Amino acid sequence: MKPSSLALVVVMLLAVVGTSLRSQGQAQNQAPRPALSRADEMLNRWNDIGNKLIAMAEDFPEDKYDFKLQKDERTFAQNLLHAAALDYVLIRRISGSNIGPDFGEGDNPSRDVFKTKADVVKFVQGAVVAGANVIQQQGDAGLDRTSKFFGNRLAHNSYIWTFAIEHSGEHYGQLVVYYRANNLVPPDSRPHTPQAQQAQPSQPPPTIASTVDHEIVTIENLIVAGR
Repeated sequence: MKPSSLALVVVMLLAVVGTSLRSQGQAQNQAPRPALSRADEMLNRWNDIGNKLIAMAEDFPEDKYDFKLQKDERTFAQNLLHAAALDYVLIRRISGSNIGPDFGEGDNPSRDVFKTKADVVKFVQGAVVAGANVIQQQGDAGLDRTSKFFGNRLAHNSYIWTFAIEHSGEHYGQLVVYYRANNLVPPDSRPHTPQAQQAQPSQPPPTIASTVDHEIVTIENLIVAGR
């Protein structure tokens, strides 16, 4: 790189850094935005993990729905069905209604009931929407009410919602492993670009190799640009 070009790059970098520091300073001087209501915060967390599971259910290849790493664990589909079924158990207790299909006290629906990928996706979507509706309908006051929890005891609804969210998070982590074991990249781990957001669900999930290739090309372009 010529000295004059190098000097120009340095000047541009300093300008960018200076602008960034000024922006950060202005942001620090501004009053923080007010907190959401407690119900809206709970709704945000509920939808966040719920939408991740929905995205996985829609994205994972149907011919791999019965994949599992070892014999003594749930398959990909069974993980999703279990997480959604437990959500329905807790939603019914909190709402005091008969929302969704009832599998008794069990939370492990059979694949014989949900035979296709579309069946599983619909079931997971239904649980997420049902829970979101109850949280919104009950509002902050609903979080302070108590409902029957496991172990024949009462618990605040806020505790039960948090339990359900954490439980879904555990199964999300397990499904990430299923993706990686099949050399696939989970939806939430992909670059969030406009092109990626417009991708059709019918397209196969990217492999780890393709994602790495993308990063290598990006790095190589930066190196070439700096020569």
